[in-house]
Amino acid sequence: MLGEKVHPTPRPASGFAVVAAIVVAAGAAHADPSPDGASLRLPVPEAQRPLTLPRLVLAPEAGFQVDQRPDEGAFGELDVSAAFGITDDLAVHALVAPLQLWTPVGYGGARYGEVNRNFGPGAGVTLRFVRGPVELAADLSGHVFTIPDLSGGSVTPSVLLRVHATDMLRLDVAPAVTFQFATQTTALSTSSANAVRVAVPVTLLGNLTRSFDVGVTTGLTIYDTSDVRSSTDIPAGLLLGYAVPGPHGPVLDVDPFFDFPYFLTPGRTTATNTGQYQLGLTVRGYLYL
Repeated sequence: MLGEKVHPTPRPASGFAVVAAIVVAAGAAHADPSPDGASLRLPVPEAQRPLTLPRLVLAPEAGFQVDQRPDEGAFGELDVSAAFGITDDLAVHALVAPLQLWTPVGYGGARYGEVNRNFGPGAGVTLRFVRGPVELAADLSGHVFTIPDLSGGSVTPSVLLRVHATDMLRLDVAPAVTFQFATQTTALSTSSANAVRVAVPVTLLGNLTRSFDVGVTTGLTIYDTSDVRSSTDIPAGLLLGYAVPGPHGPVLDVDPFFDFPYFLTPGRTTATNTGQYQLGLTVRGYLYL
């Protein structure tokens, strides 16, 4: 971030209005008066989907991401994970393989466990306790760190709020707090790497057609609550999605995305950071058991 030029850029919240306007226009042309949920186990349109997977639905997923840093280069990562609906309101999920595919020179190269995203494998459980146009759920996840020089793990409780504004438009807010319990080891010393982090991702997503959706992301992140001023950031991103329909619901989701994870940096001398960005593709399948 140091030395980066400041480029005047629209505020990320403005994208919310753009997406909403596009969805409203598309909805007028392609409106389907009966939600998919009335006849399928899982709705095909993303805007209609619930916070938890339906009972006995398995969703394996692969997520590829490139994290480009202005002064260091590109990091490539691949996450292999899966989620399973135990009941319509209770689901479990597991990150089986967080793979670092490549790094710039000096960061250790390929390994099991990622330098920037997921330090190691993890698992969690999601419980939905409010259904309907406004959904509410709680999630508890944990990770074990496997990257060199960092031992320990983390626990993340979060609250998931989903508002189905219409059959074609939804809003997601998911405040989370991560408690990291870790030890950093170098050739010369061993020190505590304990930390508390806060994230409040916000996503506005709309379906332009039954299968195609578009969305914008923003929110707030505090990487270290012991230094709120210099570690608070506001991200901004764009996501797209295409769902392949099947007899019981979607059988495949293909979701590319692009974002600036530290788009606004209010506590630093440089107000914006567009030099660091992330782009990737998530592919998710659905098996109806």
